[in-house]
Amino acid sequence: MPHVNVIIAAGGSSLRYGKENKLLEPCRSTCVLVEAIKPFLSFGEVKRVIVAVDSDSADEFLDKLEAAHLDEDTRVILTRGGKSRTSTVKFGLAALDDECDVVLVHDGARPYASASLISAVIDGAVSHGACVPVLPLTDNILRTEGDEVFAADRTPFRRVQTPAGFERKRLQEAYDACTRDYLDDISVVEAHRHGKIKLVDGERSNVKITVKEDLKTSLVGCGYDIHRLKDGDGIRLLGEKIPCPYSFVAHSDGDVAIHALMDAVLSALGKKDIGHLYPVDDPKYDGADSVELLDGVLNIMRSEHRSVANCSVAIIAEKPVLAPYIDRMRTRMSRILDVPAQNVGITATTNESVGDIGEGNAIAAYVTVLLV
Repeated sequence: MPHVNVIIAAGGSSLRYGKENKLLEPCRSTCVLVEAIKPFLSFGEVKRVIVAVDSDSADEFLDKLEAAHLDEDTRVILTRGGKSRTSTVKFGLAALDDECDVVLVHDGARPYASASLISAVIDGAVSHGACVPVLPLTDNILRTEGDEVFAADRTPFRRVQTPAGFERKRLQEAYDACTRDYLDDISVVEAHRHGKIKLVDGERSNVKITVKEDLKTSLVGCGYDIHRLKDGDGIRLLGEKIPCPYSFVAHSDGDVAIHALMDAVLSALGKKDIGHLYPVDDPKYDGADSVELLDGVLNIMRSEHRSVANCSVAIIAEKPVLAPYIDRMRTRMSRILDVPAQNVGITATTNESVGDIGEGNAIAAYVTVLLV
């Protein structure tokens, strides 16, 4: 297994994006830069992720990293970014660990690289010494010289993506030899350490955030559920066991808040509700753990390349008193949904003695989610 280090080039000034630093813009459950880092942390062979970041953005990036529960991953280290991509990568190379034999270089503005793409690049770097993901051009192209326009054949051209992967010595020697700025790492290697380069298929979803329109749109969903109460030994809400002398009348464990959450996610995706996904007449769901059912819904969400950015839960119950359990519910849902705790809102209220809920015979929940 190769010993891999990753350099995340994050020293840019985002001039084409606007006044905001695009790397810190909201994306999925965190921000663009953190999402660009996360896929690499699932690889055991990745021993260090070096984030070469602009010094003015370092503190805010560290806050984002902490909010994503990644601040304790010792593989993630920071170094300074440069005024150009070439100088930024040079700073990253200086922070490689001694055992590193393969280096991946990735744009901090590419938050959607998949694990399969990363794996293919690692394999290509090991077998050929250099590997880059590419896509064919789909639009026709023109070559211009001043006011003159010439038709050009797009067939031999490719769009270059990252991560690009390299045998460490080859990349290090190429950057040591270069004395000017280049637009990407393949250009540096081609100019100074020419040799075999493995091309693998890139991914159209692996876009580089350049302008505001490149960030994907958001979806909102709402869900509601209600269950009656009966004599019992406790209830579950958002996965937390709450001791009390009653339980839910339900097919599964009756966790109304999670049931409403599942319907909210499915609604945002334009899917049918949980009654279609987990039919009440199917005996395999008798007494089912609603957290496990939620995991199935979240897998559907992920297959649509979506993630939860924000979740708001309102529980309506005359009894029991829920205040002592709210913080535990929030912590649990933060980890299940992979969002910062402050992005999970949970409120509990009574029904002012009105109806079945107000008489203590039932509990209901409303949930709203934002998917990105």
